[in-house]
Amino acid sequence: MHSLRGWFRRMFRQPPGDFYGRASVYLSGRRMEIEQFRRIRSYEEGKLCLELGRGTLTVYGDDLKIETLSARRLTLRGQILRTDFSKE
Repeated sequence: MHSLRGWFRRMFRQPPGDFYGRASVYLSGRRMEIEQFRRIRSYEEGKLCLELGRGTLTVYGDDLKIETLSARRLTLRGQILRTDFSKE
């Protein structure tokens, strides 16, 4: 009985406190989705720079366009050439 209870606790335990606040990046073809960013630092032709919780993500590419934007999710479309991450 105790081992079954322990198994259920391990199975359904809560993730670490900052788990849901971490940024996620998804890339599929010419489309990139970025979740849980803090703010847009800069957006210009060929470059998008985002402030994350623990650093900065910069995306470089051709024909980059912000397709959708909400409080914590951004969809970027274009030819993604490179990404850089720097801790600040």
